[in-house]
Amino acid sequence: MASTIADNELQIIVTVNGPGEVSSWLHPLATALKQRLPSARLCVAVVPCVFSAGSELAVVKKLPYVDASCSVSETMDLIWHNRLPQGFRRDAPGFVLHLGGDTIFTVLLSKRLRLPLLGYAERPLALGWFFDKVFYSGFEKVPPRDKLAEVVGEMMVDAARMRCPDRRPARAGRLAVGLYPGSRDYLAKYMLPFYGAVAERVAEVRPEIDWMLGKSDFLSAEFLRSIPDVKDGRPIEGVNLRWEEADGRAFLVTPRGIRIEVANAGRTAARANVAVTLPGTNTAELSALGVPMIVTVPTWQSEIVPMPGLAGHIGRLPVVGKYIKRGLGRLILRRIGFISHPNRRTNRMVVPEIVGHITAAQIADAVLGSLDADTQRLEDELRAIMGPAGASQRLVAGLVEFLQAPDLTHDAAPAR
Repeated sequence: MASTIADNELQIIVTVNGPGEVSSWLHPLATALKQRLPSARLCVAVVPCVFSAGSELAVVKKLPYVDASCSVSETMDLIWHNRLPQGFRRDAPGFVLHLGGDTIFTVLLSKRLRLPLLGYAERPLALGWFFDKVFYSGFEKVPPRDKLAEVVGEMMVDAARMRCPDRRPARAGRLAVGLYPGSRDYLAKYMLPFYGAVAERVAEVRPEIDWMLGKSDFLSAEFLRSIPDVKDGRPIEGVNLRWEEADGRAFLVTPRGIRIEVANAGRTAARANVAVTLPGTNTAELSALGVPMIVTVPTWQSEIVPMPGLAGHIGRLPVVGKYIKRGLGRLILRRIGFISHPNRRTNRMVVPEIVGHITAAQIADAVLGSLDADTQRLEDELRAIMGPAGASQRLVAGLVEFLQAPDLTHDAAPAR
């Protein structure tokens, strides 16, 4: 079929669910796709997810290569009621590509639109028999008997290089620490004041350090201007932060006058000698750039952290729900072992993960230890763990090859 399809007839519909999939997978994929098929229409459907930041659609709409996008409710309207979102074309040739969320939504979307179903994933997907082909990052081994699978590499490496093409941290003089409090405001409101307390502790020993906030696109400046007061009964320590602007730059300032420059993730990674971060896709991007990191996992009030499946629903029960969810969270932490991407990929402690009822003093000591160490070998190791760049181009090449298959039909393939 593909040999007779003009680029301007082709429509590719991608499903995404959370900040990581949007910023670290969709962004490099969209860029590579438009380079290879400049006239193809790229449509993005946001699907339900407990890990959502709530601002995914707004960020997607800012991506220059996305031609149309729809909210969770619009996606569900399409699946259940066949209401086509604005900008989507009915009966256009192409395929549905799963990038994130529960696979059931992508499966139903492909069935509704009668289009082939493809996926990109770290590990074998649920309902995998519905997929016509799955491309893997290489994080886990592809099932040996899966002839419909292909390893293309990790697109998070491409995303990291796009955001930070030139990393040049200072090796002497004014060193820099990058702070990554996550992409969700309900976590950042705790972690930013906590990281402010860490900065004040470090400044007692190393006052010359520059501090930078690797702000996620999913955190708004409005949120940063009005971070809640730390005297709200929270168990984790922290300091109040005030917003300040000077010389065209924005800062969060601690009570002792430590200024944390508000920058984007790429500019922060370019300068950071060490990063202090929550777990997440940013640990993969930092690894791809060779940034040493300290991964912080506070377990105070762990019930505020979203959990998939039954655990998430149990947490909504009145009175006892949060306590049950807190216990389940601790059980999950014990069972999964490592949390950051470099440690999970190697199954060993490449970078420190500080878990539990952590204190600012603990993290400050770890930061000072990293700043005083020779980290060149660690930086090289982190880059090697994540693998080479180019996964997005390899994925697009695989998608084009799929389109050019002589037996491809307009209807989605039947369940195998």
